[in-house]
Amino acid sequence: MIYISGTKEFKLTNTAVALGKFDGLHRGHQVLIDHINHYKEKGMLSVVFTFDYHPNSLFGDKEQRLIYTFNERRIIAERMGVDVLIEYPFTKETASMDPAAFIKEVLIDKVGARFVVVGEDFRFGKNRKGNTDLLESMAPLLGYQTDICRKICDDIPPGLDDNEKTETKKIGSTIIRKAIAVGDIETANRLLGFPFAVMGEVIHGRRIGRTIGMPTANLMTPENKLLPPNGVYISRTRIYNKEYPSVTNIGCNPTVSDSSSRRIETYVYEFTGDLYGKDIEVMLYHYQRPEMKFESIDALKAQMHRDKDCAVAYFKK
Repeated sequence: MIYISGTKEFKLTNTAVALGKFDGLHRGHQVLIDHINHYKEKGMLSVVFTFDYHPNSLFGDKEQRLIYTFNERRIIAERMGVDVLIEYPFTKETASMDPAAFIKEVLIDKVGARFVVVGEDFRFGKNRKGNTDLLESMAPLLGYQTDICRKICDDIPPGLDDNEKTETKKIGSTIIRKAIAVGDIETANRLLGFPFAVMGEVIHGRRIGRTIGMPTANLMTPENKLLPPNGVYISRTRIYNKEYPSVTNIGCNPTVSDSSSRRIETYVYEFTGDLYGKDIEVMLYHYQRPEMKFESIDALKAQMHRDKDCAVAYFKK
Protein backbone atom coordinates (compact mmCIF):
# COMPACT_ATOMS: atom_id res chain seq x y z
CA MET A 1 0.00 0.00 0.00
CA ILE A 2 1.20 3.53 -0.83
CA TYR A 3 1.05 5.85 2.16
CA ILE A 4 0.97 9.66 1.77
CA SER A 5 0.88 11.78 4.92
CA GLY A 6 1.57 15.35 5.98
CA THR A 7 2.11 16.74 2.49
CA LYS A 8 0.04 18.38 -0.23
CA GLU A 9 2.69 17.71 -2.86
CA PHE A 10 1.49 14.61 -4.67
CA LYS A 11 -0.32 13.76 -7.87
CA LEU A 12 -2.27 10.59 -8.64
CA THR A 13 -4.27 9.61 -11.70
CA ASN A 14 -7.16 7.29 -12.49
CA THR A 15 -8.40 6.73 -8.94
CA ALA A 16 -11.55 5.69 -7.11
CA VAL A 17 -11.46 7.63 -3.85
CA ALA A 18 -13.43 7.25 -0.60
CA LEU A 19 -13.67 10.37 1.58
CA GLY A 20 -14.15 10.46 5.36
CA LYS A 21 -12.54 10.57 8.79
CA PHE A 22 -12.01 6.80 8.87
CA ASP A 23 -10.94 6.89 12.51
CA GLY A 24 -12.61 3.57 13.28
CA LEU A 25 -12.67 1.79 9.91
CA HIS A 26 -16.01 0.40 11.13
CA ARG A 27 -18.68 -1.40 9.11
CA GLY A 28 -19.90 1.86 7.59
CA HIS A 29 -16.38 2.72 6.45
CA GLN A 30 -15.96 -0.80 5.11
CA VAL A 31 -18.90 -0.26 2.75
CA LEU A 32 -17.05 2.70 1.20
CA ILE A 33 -13.82 0.71 0.94
CA ASP A 34 -15.61 -2.23 -0.70
CA HIS A 35 -16.94 0.19 -3.30
CA ILE A 36 -13.56 1.69 -4.22
CA ASN A 37 -11.94 -1.76 -4.28
CA HIS A 38 -14.60 -2.79 -6.80
CA TYR A 39 -13.26 -0.18 -9.22
CA LYS A 40 -9.84 -1.83 -9.13
CA GLU A 41 -11.32 -4.32 -11.59
CA LYS A 42 -11.50 -1.38 -14.03
CA GLY A 43 -7.81 -0.63 -13.63
CA MET A 44 -8.13 2.16 -11.07
CA LEU A 45 -6.27 2.73 -7.83
CA SER A 46 -8.44 2.47 -4.70
CA VAL A 47 -7.72 5.49 -2.50
CA VAL A 48 -8.84 6.31 1.02
CA PHE A 49 -8.62 10.07 1.59
CA THR A 50 -8.66 11.29 5.17
CA PHE A 51 -6.72 13.74 7.33
CA ASP A 52 -3.51 13.62 9.33
CA TYR A 53 -5.16 15.34 12.28
CA HIS A 54 -8.59 14.51 13.64
CA PRO A 55 -10.85 17.49 12.74
CA ASN A 56 -12.45 17.51 16.20
CA SER A 57 -8.99 17.89 17.74
CA LEU A 58 -8.12 21.02 15.75
CA PHE A 59 -11.07 23.06 17.01
CA GLY A 60 -11.71 21.43 20.39
CA ASP A 61 -10.17 22.17 23.78
CA LYS A 62 -8.38 18.84 23.94
CA GLU A 63 -7.12 16.20 21.59
CA GLN A 64 -9.67 13.63 20.45
CA ARG A 65 -8.78 10.09 21.51
CA LEU A 66 -8.74 7.79 18.51
CA ILE A 67 -10.26 4.33 18.14
CA TYR A 68 -7.25 3.51 15.98
CA THR A 69 -4.01 5.45 15.86
CA PHE A 70 -2.63 6.49 12.50
CA ASN A 71 -0.21 3.56 12.49
CA GLU A 72 -2.98 1.10 13.38
CA ARG A 73 -5.22 2.57 10.70
CA ARG A 74 -2.52 2.09 8.08
CA ILE A 75 -2.19 -1.59 9.00
CA ILE A 76 -5.95 -2.20 8.86
CA ALA A 77 -6.41 -0.28 5.60
CA GLU A 78 -3.72 -2.36 3.95
CA ARG A 79 -5.42 -5.56 5.13
CA MET A 80 -8.62 -4.31 3.51
CA GLY A 81 -6.90 -4.09 0.14
CA VAL A 82 -6.61 -0.31 -0.16
CA ASP A 83 -3.99 0.77 -2.74
CA VAL A 84 -3.32 4.27 -1.40
CA LEU A 85 -4.01 5.89 1.99
CA ILE A 86 -3.81 9.70 2.01
CA GLU A 87 -3.69 11.59 5.31
CA TYR A 88 -4.06 15.14 4.02
CA PRO A 89 -2.80 17.99 6.26
CA PHE A 90 -5.82 19.26 8.19
CA THR A 91 -4.93 22.87 8.97
CA LYS A 92 -7.13 25.92 9.48
CA GLU A 93 -6.39 26.73 5.85
CA THR A 94 -7.72 23.32 4.79
CA ALA A 95 -10.78 23.68 7.01
CA SER A 96 -11.62 27.09 5.51
CA MET A 97 -11.29 25.91 1.90
CA ASP A 98 -14.24 26.54 -0.38
CA PRO A 99 -15.97 23.17 -1.03
CA ALA A 100 -15.98 23.61 -4.82
CA ALA A 101 -12.29 24.54 -4.77
CA PHE A 102 -11.58 21.42 -2.68
CA ILE A 103 -13.23 19.23 -5.31
CA LYS A 104 -11.33 20.83 -8.19
CA GLU A 105 -7.93 21.50 -6.62
CA VAL A 106 -7.60 18.47 -4.35
CA LEU A 107 -9.86 15.65 -5.50
CA ILE A 108 -9.35 16.18 -9.23
CA ASP A 109 -5.96 17.89 -9.63
CA LYS A 110 -4.09 16.03 -6.86
CA VAL A 111 -5.96 12.77 -6.21
CA GLY A 112 -6.99 12.23 -9.83
CA ALA A 113 -10.49 11.08 -8.88
CA ARG A 114 -12.67 9.46 -11.52
CA PHE A 115 -15.05 7.94 -8.99
CA VAL A 116 -15.83 9.59 -5.63
CA VAL A 117 -17.40 7.43 -2.92
CA VAL A 118 -18.91 9.00 0.22
CA GLY A 119 -21.58 8.35 2.83
CA GLU A 120 -24.95 10.01 2.43
CA ASP A 121 -24.30 12.52 5.25
CA PHE A 122 -20.77 13.50 4.19
CA ARG A 123 -19.86 17.17 4.74
CA PHE A 124 -16.67 19.01 3.80
CA GLY A 125 -15.10 22.42 3.21
CA LYS A 126 -15.64 25.78 4.89
CA ASN A 127 -18.41 25.65 7.50
CA ARG A 128 -19.10 22.10 6.27
CA LYS A 129 -21.13 23.56 3.38
CA GLY A 130 -19.95 20.92 0.93
CA ASN A 131 -22.27 17.91 0.64
CA THR A 132 -23.34 15.10 -1.69
CA ASP A 133 -25.49 17.48 -3.74
CA LEU A 134 -22.44 19.60 -4.56
CA LEU A 135 -20.36 16.52 -5.40
CA GLU A 136 -23.06 15.28 -7.78
CA SER A 137 -23.64 18.67 -9.42
CA MET A 138 -19.95 19.18 -10.21
CA ALA A 139 -19.37 15.65 -11.49
CA PRO A 140 -20.40 16.29 -15.16
CA LEU A 141 -18.28 19.46 -15.27
CA LEU A 142 -15.11 17.81 -13.98
CA GLY A 143 -15.50 14.35 -15.49
CA TYR A 144 -15.91 12.13 -12.43
CA GLN A 145 -18.75 9.98 -11.16
CA THR A 146 -20.18 9.79 -7.65
CA ASP A 147 -21.18 6.80 -5.55
CA ILE A 148 -23.30 7.83 -2.55
CA CYS A 149 -23.60 5.04 0.05
CA ARG A 150 -26.43 4.80 2.55
CA LYS A 151 -25.48 4.57 6.20
CA ILE A 152 -25.87 1.13 7.75
CA CYS A 153 -27.68 0.61 11.05
CA ASP A 154 -27.57 -1.68 14.06
CA ASP A 155 -29.16 -1.99 17.49
CA ILE A 156 -27.57 0.38 19.99
CA PRO A 157 -27.84 -0.62 23.68
CA PRO A 158 -29.30 1.83 26.22
CA GLY A 159 -26.76 4.27 27.59
CA LEU A 160 -24.73 4.57 24.39
CA ASP A 161 -27.22 6.91 22.76
CA ASP A 162 -29.31 9.87 23.92
CA ASN A 163 -32.48 7.76 23.86
CA GLU A 164 -33.32 5.67 26.90
CA LYS A 165 -34.28 2.50 25.05
CA THR A 166 -32.48 0.32 22.55
CA GLU A 167 -33.06 1.53 19.01
CA THR A 168 -31.73 0.87 15.56
CA LYS A 169 -29.26 3.65 14.86
CA LYS A 170 -26.73 4.54 12.20
CA ILE A 171 -23.31 3.08 12.91
CA GLY A 172 -20.77 5.79 13.67
CA SER A 173 -17.46 6.34 15.43
CA THR A 174 -19.05 8.37 18.24
CA ILE A 175 -21.19 5.45 19.48
CA ILE A 176 -18.29 3.00 19.06
CA ARG A 177 -16.08 5.33 21.08
CA LYS A 178 -18.70 5.41 23.85
CA ALA A 179 -18.96 1.61 23.87
CA ILE A 180 -15.20 1.23 24.25
CA ALA A 181 -15.06 3.91 26.95
CA VAL A 182 -17.56 2.02 29.15
CA GLY A 183 -16.07 -1.42 28.45
CA ASP A 184 -18.91 -2.70 26.25
CA ILE A 185 -16.46 -4.54 24.02
CA GLU A 186 -19.06 -6.81 22.43
CA THR A 187 -21.06 -3.87 21.09
CA ALA A 188 -17.92 -2.07 19.89
CA ASN A 189 -16.75 -5.19 18.07
CA ARG A 190 -20.14 -5.72 16.43
CA LEU A 191 -20.24 -2.16 15.14
CA LEU A 192 -16.61 -2.24 14.05
CA GLY A 193 -17.05 -5.54 12.24
CA PHE A 194 -13.89 -6.94 13.83
CA PRO A 195 -12.38 -7.01 17.34
CA PHE A 196 -11.19 -3.71 18.80
CA ALA A 197 -7.42 -3.99 19.10
CA VAL A 198 -4.28 -2.42 20.46
CA MET A 199 -1.16 -2.75 18.32
CA GLY A 200 2.41 -2.02 19.31
CA GLU A 201 5.90 -3.14 20.19
CA VAL A 202 6.45 -5.37 23.21
CA ILE A 203 8.52 -3.60 25.86
CA HIS A 204 10.28 -4.84 28.97
CA GLY A 205 8.09 -4.96 32.05
CA ARG A 206 8.70 -5.89 35.67
CA ARG A 207 9.08 -9.60 34.76
CA ILE A 208 6.72 -10.62 37.58
CA GLY A 209 4.88 -12.96 35.24
CA ARG A 210 8.05 -14.90 34.49
CA THR A 211 8.68 -15.55 38.17
CA ILE A 212 5.28 -17.26 38.54
CA GLY A 213 5.44 -19.17 35.26
CA MET A 214 2.97 -16.89 33.45
CA PRO A 215 5.05 -14.46 31.34
CA THR A 216 3.25 -11.44 29.93
CA ALA A 217 3.80 -9.15 26.95
CA ASN A 218 3.70 -5.45 27.82
CA LEU A 219 2.57 -2.63 25.52
CA MET A 220 2.59 1.13 26.05
CA THR A 221 0.09 3.10 23.99
CA PRO A 222 0.14 6.69 22.68
CA GLU A 223 -1.71 9.29 24.74
CA ASN A 224 -4.34 9.72 22.02
CA LYS A 225 -5.22 6.01 21.84
CA LEU A 226 -8.68 5.33 23.23
CA LEU A 227 -8.68 2.53 25.81
CA PRO A 228 -11.52 0.83 27.71
CA PRO A 229 -11.74 1.02 31.53
CA ASN A 230 -9.07 -0.62 33.66
CA GLY A 231 -9.69 -4.31 34.13
CA VAL A 232 -9.09 -7.81 32.82
CA TYR A 233 -10.27 -8.73 29.34
CA ILE A 234 -10.54 -11.97 27.43
CA SER A 235 -8.53 -11.45 24.28
CA ARG A 236 -6.72 -12.95 21.34
CA THR A 237 -3.21 -11.89 20.36
CA ARG A 238 -1.83 -11.87 16.82
CA ILE A 239 1.85 -12.81 16.70
CA TYR A 240 3.63 -13.41 13.38
CA ASN A 241 0.20 -13.39 11.64
CA LYS A 242 -1.08 -16.17 13.89
CA GLU A 243 -3.70 -15.70 16.60
CA TYR A 244 -3.43 -17.08 20.14
CA PRO A 245 -5.96 -16.97 23.00
CA SER A 246 -4.90 -14.63 25.79
CA VAL A 247 -5.90 -12.69 28.90
CA THR A 248 -5.18 -8.96 28.99
CA ASN A 249 -4.94 -6.57 31.91
CA ILE A 250 -5.39 -2.86 31.25
CA GLY A 251 -4.38 -0.61 34.09
CA CYS A 252 -1.65 0.16 36.60
CA ASN A 253 -0.97 -3.31 38.07
CA PRO A 254 -1.49 -2.15 41.70
CA THR A 255 -0.30 -5.44 43.24
CA VAL A 256 3.27 -4.92 42.02
CA SER A 257 3.46 -1.20 41.23
CA ASP A 258 2.66 2.21 42.70
CA SER A 259 2.72 3.86 39.27
CA SER A 260 -0.39 5.60 37.96
CA SER A 261 0.56 5.11 34.30
CA ARG A 262 -1.64 2.69 32.35
CA ARG A 263 -0.26 -0.16 30.32
CA ILE A 264 -1.44 -3.22 28.44
CA GLU A 265 -0.19 -6.53 29.89
CA THR A 266 -1.15 -9.74 28.08
CA TYR A 267 -0.67 -13.36 29.07
CA VAL A 268 -0.64 -15.39 25.83
CA TYR A 269 -1.05 -18.80 27.37
CA GLU A 270 -0.51 -20.96 24.29
CA PHE A 271 2.62 -19.17 23.04
CA THR A 272 6.23 -19.74 24.05
CA GLY A 273 9.06 -17.54 22.85
CA ASP A 274 10.72 -14.15 23.23
CA LEU A 275 8.49 -11.25 22.14
CA TYR A 276 10.60 -8.29 23.26
CA GLY A 277 10.88 -5.75 20.48
CA LYS A 278 8.28 -7.57 18.36
CA ASP A 279 5.05 -6.00 17.09
CA ILE A 280 1.88 -7.72 18.27
CA GLU A 281 -1.85 -7.04 18.10
CA VAL A 282 -4.06 -7.57 21.15
CA MET A 283 -7.73 -8.00 20.20
CA LEU A 284 -10.27 -7.58 23.01
CA TYR A 285 -13.41 -9.73 23.17
CA HIS A 286 -14.96 -9.49 26.63
CA TYR A 287 -14.61 -7.51 29.86
CA GLN A 288 -14.03 -10.12 32.55
CA ARG A 289 -13.50 -8.25 35.83
CA PRO A 290 -12.14 -4.99 37.31
CA GLU A 291 -8.46 -4.56 38.07
CA MET A 292 -7.68 -5.62 41.65
CA LYS A 293 -4.89 -5.27 44.20
CA PHE A 294 -3.97 -8.63 45.76
CA GLU A 295 -2.41 -9.31 49.14
CA SER A 296 0.41 -11.37 47.67
CA ILE A 297 2.00 -12.61 44.45
CA ASP A 298 0.57 -16.06 45.17
CA ALA A 299 -2.94 -14.59 45.31
CA LEU A 300 -2.28 -12.80 42.02
CA LYS A 301 -1.06 -16.05 40.45
CA ALA A 302 -4.17 -17.92 41.60
CA GLN A 303 -6.42 -15.24 40.09
CA MET A 304 -4.48 -15.29 36.81
CA HIS A 305 -5.14 -19.04 36.57
CA ARG A 306 -8.85 -18.40 37.16
CA ASP A 307 -8.80 -15.71 34.46
CA LYS A 308 -7.18 -18.15 32.06
CA ASP A 309 -9.86 -20.76 32.83
CA CYS A 310 -12.54 -18.15 32.06
CA ALA A 311 -10.85 -17.38 28.72
CA VAL A 312 -10.65 -21.07 27.81
CA ALA A 313 -14.37 -21.49 28.61
CA TYR A 314 -15.26 -18.31 26.69
CA PHE A 315 -13.58 -19.41 23.46
CA LYS A 316 -14.82 -22.96 23.83
CA LYS A 317 -18.38 -21.65 24.07
